[in-house]
Amino acid sequence: MSLRNLDDLHVLVRVADSASFSAAARSLQLDPKTVSKQIARLENALGTPLFERNTRNLRITDEGRTIAARARSVLSILDEIQQVGQGDDDTLRGVIRLTAPAPFGRKHVAPAIAEFSRRHPQVGFDLRLTDRMVDLYGDGFDLAIRLDEPTDSRLVSTPLALNRGMLVASPGYLAAHGTPHRPEDLSRHQALLPAGADGAQTTWALRQGRRERTVVMNGALGSDSGDILHAWCLAGLGISLRETWDIHDALRSGRLVPVLPDWTVPVTHISAVRARRDPVPRRLDVFIEFLARRWREAPWNTDAAH
Repeated sequence: MSLRNLDDLHVLVRVADSASFSAAARSLQLDPKTVSKQIARLENALGTPLFERNTRNLRITDEGRTIAARARSVLSILDEIQQVGQGDDDTLRGVIRLTAPAPFGRKHVAPAIAEFSRRHPQVGFDLRLTDRMVDLYGDGFDLAIRLDEPTDSRLVSTPLALNRGMLVASPGYLAAHGTPHRPEDLSRHQALLPAGADGAQTTWALRQGRRERTVVMNGALGSDSGDILHAWCLAGLGISLRETWDIHDALRSGRLVPVLPDWTVPVTHISAVRARRDPVPRRLDVFIEFLARRWREAPWNTDAAH
């Protein structure tokens, strides 16, 4: 049996996103029995179960996740074709599903989406904030905002701004514990350490011209949350290595001050990363260009260059 109903693909994508037949039915204004029948029809046509059902929950299968991601791409392309057919190339439509790291997403992605939505009200967004590395193919996202250098050759990366970091502390901490004047002085201070799956990151690589220093830091406080490290730094609990996009306002107000300002840390890019699929929906290209203009001109990017 072949696929004959695009509505079934719409239902599949909505059920996959909501992980619930009833929630998908409400959002689509359908009877839950209709949604269940459409999923069963898809499973029969494809010859594979898309969801595992029991009385308590609904879990998408690996095959279902892959098919839903492909279906989302197909529906996006059909939406683009329909716009061209209607002769309405100037109006952007459709939904952009994107993911971003939690702190950066709250501070900069969400306000950018708000401004873009005011300019293009017929473009919808599904924003998921997570510090987990999301699989753009398997999880069906259109776009990811990344703060490091992408290494997956299957992905297309567009640099949006430089991701600069610097050592900072509160004036209160430095008044109580002294100001480091050389990288070697840092080992006598409390560090606020980012933590990942492999534990706290205790090594900081610093550079001054051609001189390089690697400092092993001591610290009793570590977290996998940038928001928490920021708050601890403001509270005067130690020295932290923070990105300028995170601390720009605190630097301007004097709540945080640079430590060893002549020493820098490696610079990466803030990038928009998408799966290598063609054609690319025009709303996605326009949104990426919008982010690039917005963040290249942002004070946290331009001020840090001086």
